[in-house]
Amino acid sequence: MRRWLQVSITVLMLLIVPVTQAHEGHEHAPVTMKKAVEIALAIARDASLNAQSGLGLPQLDQSWRNLPASAAQIYENGRGYYLVSVANPAQAKTLYVRILLDGRVDAANFSGDFVASAATSSAGA
Repeated sequence: MRRWLQVSITVLMLLIVPVTQAHEGHEHAPVTMKKAVEIALAIARDASLNAQSGLGLPQLDQSWRNLPASAAQIYENGRGYYLVSVANPAQAKTLYVRILLDGRVDAANFSGDFVASAATSSAGA
């Protein structure tokens, strides 16, 4: 009986521990292309509301706020990152946003030129 109780507790612990270690707040899987496009559109929208100082973007014109999903596309699928272009026909400008595979926005500019060695991701490349 004692052995059965020990085995039961061990099995129960093996079932409970993985559930308690799973938690919200971040993703462990790499960002998908679709999610990268969504992130880039959000960056453009946010930069139209206020300057994105962490990315070095000035406050963008309000025409960036309501761009359709079709305005953004994967420009480059690099090693460890996605480079997403967000086209704004109202201003005839394209914003390029580099998104690391773990979902962090690494950089953004209007030229699309980024230092290749700066693209690293904790999600692995």
